[in-house]
Amino acid sequence: MSQALNPYKLVKTYRFNFGKVDFYENFLVTEISEGFCFDIEEALKISELVTLHFRDKPFAYISNRVNSYSLIPMNYLKIKEVFPTIAVFAAVTYTVIQENMIEVENNFLNGFLKNFNSMEEAVAWCQSKL
Repeated sequence: MSQALNPYKLVKTYRFNFGKVDFYENFLVTEISEGFCFDIEEALKISELVTLHFRDKPFAYISNRVNSYSLIPMNYLKIKEVFPTIAVFAAVTYTVIQENMIEVENNFLNGFLKNFNSMEEAVAWCQSKL
């Protein structure tokens, strides 16, 4: 667990073939497995857990991109369908290539995805928005 997350109570961790999802009181953190192609089916699995944990409360989604994986940016057009109560969406990137991918992804999200270089910054920003 990142030091940035120490002050926050981890509610539950779920492990899937596509990676893991950690749920906290009002945000979640995903870490997708190396080389995986993350698609709408995986997002729907996370969405079911969001309903279970957050019910109809607004929440923050943090994508901790510690691994290299692929996704289909067009799927972002469905983000509000899949996650109707998402309030903020953050990514933590570790390479210039990942930062550049955020720019591409944001073309489909109208700037909704905010990029950070550390988990501390991402969590603090998410908490300030919730």
